[in-house]
Amino acid sequence: MTGMNKNDHEHRGFMLDVCRHFMPLDEIKKLLQAAAVLKLNRMHWHLTDDQGWRIEIRKYPLLTEKGAVRGDSFFGVTPEAERNSGYYTQEEIRDLVAYAKDLGIEIIQEIEIPGHAAAMLAAYPQFGCRRGKTGVWEEKVEISGGIFPALVCAGKRETLDFLEDILDEVTELFPFPAVHIGGDEALKFRWRRCPDCQKRIREKGLQSEDDLQRDLLMEVGEYLAGKGRKTIVWNDVLAGGLLPAYFIVQQWMGGRQETRAFMQNGGTVIRSDTDSFYLDYCYGRIDVRRIWETPRVPEYARGLEDRILGVECPLWTERIASLERAAWQLFPRLTAVSVKMSGEELPWENFREKVKTLEAELETKTGLKGAPEELWDMDPETAEADRKAETQTIFSGKAEAYEQMERKIVSLDAAERLAESLGIDRSFVQRGGDIIWTEIHGQEVPEDDDGAAILIRQLMIASDSRKYGAWKDIPEEIWMETMKCFPRFISEHRRSYGWDGFDRYGWTTRQIGAKLFRIGELEYELAEDEEGRKEIGLHIPSDAKLEAERMNASLKEADAFIRERFPGWAGVPKTCESWLLSPALKDLLPEGSRILRFQEAFELEETYPEDDAALEWVFYVAEGQRKELNISRLPEDTSLQRKMKAMLMEGRKPGAAKGVLVNSEFIIHNS
Repeated sequence: MTGMNKNDHEHRGFMLDVCRHFMPLDEIKKLLQAAAVLKLNRMHWHLTDDQGWRIEIRKYPLLTEKGAVRGDSFFGVTPEAERNSGYYTQEEIRDLVAYAKDLGIEIIQEIEIPGHAAAMLAAYPQFGCRRGKTGVWEEKVEISGGIFPALVCAGKRETLDFLEDILDEVTELFPFPAVHIGGDEALKFRWRRCPDCQKRIREKGLQSEDDLQRDLLMEVGEYLAGKGRKTIVWNDVLAGGLLPAYFIVQQWMGGRQETRAFMQNGGTVIRSDTDSFYLDYCYGRIDVRRIWETPRVPEYARGLEDRILGVECPLWTERIASLERAAWQLFPRLTAVSVKMSGEELPWENFREKVKTLEAELETKTGLKGAPEELWDMDPETAEADRKAETQTIFSGKAEAYEQMERKIVSLDAAERLAESLGIDRSFVQRGGDIIWTEIHGQEVPEDDDGAAILIRQLMIASDSRKYGAWKDIPEEIWMETMKCFPRFISEHRRSYGWDGFDRYGWTTRQIGAKLFRIGELEYELAEDEEGRKEIGLHIPSDAKLEAERMNASLKEADAFIRERFPGWAGVPKTCESWLLSPALKDLLPEGSRILRFQEAFELEETYPEDDAALEWVFYVAEGQRKELNISRLPEDTSLQRKMKAMLMEGRKPGAAKGVLVNSEFIIHNS
C-alpha cells in the first residue's frame, strides 16, 4: 500500500509535543516506524513550551535542571503525577535523528520564541521582561494547559545573545535545513509594560508590539540564514507584516488573508489547519470522513498551489500521557491524511477501505492500535456528544480552575488589544488591566476609582463575544463602529470632569451583547419586552451629525443589515427616547433648526418633562454632577445655553420624550 505521494508533497509529516507530557525515546521510535509505513518524511518535534524544556543545552544547564521539572499537573482526566518531567540529552537526540534518517524521516526541532517561554524563564528569569521600572514577574514552569503571558524580553540585547547561543547548539544536533521557532500565541501583556521593550519600539520606529515580535524574529531568522538555515514560524507572526523568503509559515488557525498575501509574495506554507489536521482533537470534531471531505487545496491557496509545501498533523499532548493514547488519537486519522494527500480522489467507501487496509499493515508492523471503526464516520448526535465530553474533560477536576484562570488572562490580553485599537489612552487601559490581573490571581485588588477596571471587564466580554459569541459573524466595520462607544464615553467623562474615567457601563452591556449596533450616525437597539413585543430603539450618539444625507444613509444601511442578520426584526417599529425629542425645545431653538426638523420624523408617545439629561449634552454636566449643580455658573456661550439656563433658573427642566419614527426618511435642512 502507499501513503502520501512524495512527488506531490515535499512535506509529509506529523508533530509531536513532548512538553505537556514527556515521551521516552523508545515510544517515539514506534511512532516513527508508523510514520514510515505511511511514507511520511517529517517529524516536527515540539521540544520547548510553558510546561517543560526538553532539550539539553550545555551552555545553559538550568534549562533542563529547572525547566524540565514540574510537579503534579492538571490537564483534565490524565494522571496528575505521570510524565511531567524529563528531557533528552544531546546523545539521545543524535541517536533519534539517526534512527529517523534510516527510516527516511527528517526531524524538525521547535524552540518557541518569544512566547510559550515559561519553562525557559523559570530557569533564566533575567531574559524576561521587567514589570515597570522596578518590578519583576513570577516565573515558573506551568502545570496546566493554555496560553500564558511569559515572553522573552525583546528589548534586551542579551536576550538575543541567549537565543543565538541556544540555536548554535540546536543546529549542531539537527541537520534539517530549517529551524522552527514558534511565534504563536504570544500575549503582549508584559511587553506593553516593559520599559526595555517599549524603548526598542521607540528606537526602531515600530508601530506596535506585533511589529516588535516580527522585528525580533527577523533578527533570529537572519542569524539562522547566516548559518544556512530557513526559519519556520506559525502563521500568527504574519500579524506584524510579511516575511522574507527564508521564512516558512505553518498555517494553523486564523489569519488566512495574511497567509495568502505571504504566498502571493513568494512565501511557502505548511498546512496544519485546526479544522482538519489537529489530531489531539476528539473524533467528534475530526473523524476520518471529515479528513476525506477536506479539500486538497485550501481556499487561501487557490491559484497558489505550488506555494504549499505539504501537510503536517499536530499532536498536542495535554491529555495524552501514554503511547497507547497517542496511537488512538493519531490512527487512523494520520493514515487517512496520508491517503487523502496521495493525489488520488476516491469515493468514500473506497477511501475508507484503503485506510482500513493501511491500518492493518501499520498495526502488524508496529503493534500500534488506533481508534475503532465506529469512530471513523460519526453521526451528528454521537459527534456532538463526543465534543461535549471533550469539553467536560478539559474542565474536569482541578483542571477547571486553571483553565478558567488561563482563559481570563487570554481575554484580558485581547481586551487591551481592542482598547488600543480603539485609541483609548494606554495608561488608562493598563491601569484597568493591572487591577484585573491582580483579581485573576487572587491578590489584593487596588481601588478602581476611575472605572478603568470596569472598562476592561466590559472589553473582555466584548472580545470573547467577537471570538465565540453573538458578535462572531457581524461585519468588522459595524463591530468596530459599535465598539467606539467606549472611547466616546471616556471622552464624555473627560469633558465633564476634566480627567479620564468610565462610568457608562450600565449602557454598554447592550453593545457588548450584540443587542445594540452603531451603523453610520445612529445606534440601533433590538429590544423586546416581557410579553414579546419588539421595537428597534434609535440612539443618537454625542458625535452624531444631524444631517439628512448621513441620517438617511444610516437608516438604509441598518434596514439592510437587520433584514440579512436579524430577519425576525425586519419591519419592526423604530422608536427614539431622547432629550432631542422634548417639546420644550421649541421654545429654545429657532424655527427650522436641525433638531426641530429631526423631531418632525417622529410621532410622540410619551413625554418626560422632569428629565434633565440634556444638561450633559448642552452644558457637559454629567449625571453625577447634577445634585450639587450651581445653575448660575452654567456657561452662556451659545443661544441654546442661554435659553436653557434661563429655563433652569425658573425651576423648569428641558425634559425628554419618546417617539415612533413615522417617516422613512429624515428631512433635515443642512444649512
